[in-house]
Amino acid sequence: MNIDWSKLITRAMKDAALQASQLSAAKAELAARNTRALNQIARIQDRVDTIGFGIDIGEATPEDEAEQAALLLTLKAWKTYKFALGKVTVQPTWYQAPVWPVEPPIPEIIAAPLLSESEAA
Repeated sequence: MNIDWSKLITRAMKDAALQASQLSAAKAELAARNTRALNQIARIQDRVDTIGFGIDIGEATPEDEAEQAALLLTLKAWKTYKFALGKVTVQPTWYQAPVWPVEPPIPEIIAAPLLSESEAA
């Protein structure tokens, strides 16, 4: 009986492969969450800035100003979320069982609607 030792897979090798897979999946999830957060921050900030232009030139309505005030709160929530994502990798449970921060709600911005997946492609 001949044993081909080059085909040997040890428990340590299986564990290392599992850890590498978990790390890869966690990094991909973190990257996706960071991208979503950055996209929302940019989208909200753009609308806040646009309303700000209207305020600066004296053409904004009270409704515009109320929209801006509400969006500023939402913007702060998204920035807080993005900051919290930056701390996920220092958790003791990182990458095997990361504790993700709660994603804030996505605001409806009629002047800047979200693209559907098919429109974005």
